[in-house]
Amino acid sequence: MEQPCAGTVFMTEVRASLFTKVMSLVVAALTAGLLIWLLNSPVFNVRDVVVHRADSSPPPAVNPAAIEAAARPLKGRNVFRIDMAALQQKIRDLPGVADTLVHVGIDGRATVTVAYEAPVANWIVKGQSYLVNASGEVLAEQFEPDIPLTIEDASHDGLATGALVNVGALYAAHQLQSNLPLLRVIPSRIRYSAGRLIVVDHAGRELDFGDTVHLDAKLMALHAVLEQANRLGERIASVDLRPIERPTYRTVNAPPLAKSRELQEP
Repeated sequence: MEQPCAGTVFMTEVRASLFTKVMSLVVAALTAGLLIWLLNSPVFNVRDVVVHRADSSPPPAVNPAAIEAAARPLKGRNVFRIDMAALQQKIRDLPGVADTLVHVGIDGRATVTVAYEAPVANWIVKGQSYLVNASGEVLAEQFEPDIPLTIEDASHDGLATGALVNVGALYAAHQLQSNLPLLRVIPSRIRYSAGRLIVVDHAGRELDFGDTVHLDAKLMALHAVLEQANRLGERIASVDLRPIERPTYRTVNAPPLAKSRELQEP
């Protein structure tokens, strides 16, 4: 059987190699062309943007228009050019947003799902109420009557959405709101000013807790004061708990210049 000569074999290999290279270039060109078309064709532009609340999210305390404004630039953008991570972070950084998920389909529809933060307190400054979350961030200028905790703050002239209130005072006020009823003391007003918390209860008694630390000890001291006043048949007008070891109180009928009474040793 006649064997092919070396020259024929070489030419065959050269043609095969050349064909492979040509086909690789053709495939690369087609891929590049397809990629350019995908990135620039109006067929893949976002045409519709929908913002809705996540099923497990509380109702928004913020104006949903702020979320819609952040998502609006999606419209008209090529779906393959959108930086999803950056957009989600931008929306997540908005006051009142706990988390967000952005989904963009090649059909041109974008869906922004938002989980909102729940307000925990009404924070009142100069008659204006603000909703704040558990981190002390101001969510909106609004009063929500269903929120049981309201704090009147005299340490600010005004607040803006996204500002932070004193989170230590927020936590302390929440602790007092939760624990004072155990002493049969129902807070009707909680005031905060210059690092000082004052509670006015349902009976009109003014309870000065001073700063926001050692609240457990102050609550124990208040309990002792209330027990003593009850034992002596006295009606309390105010209690000063700033000296935890020796809290003092004034009675309803005490003369204006009368000295405050001290807690007696049992």
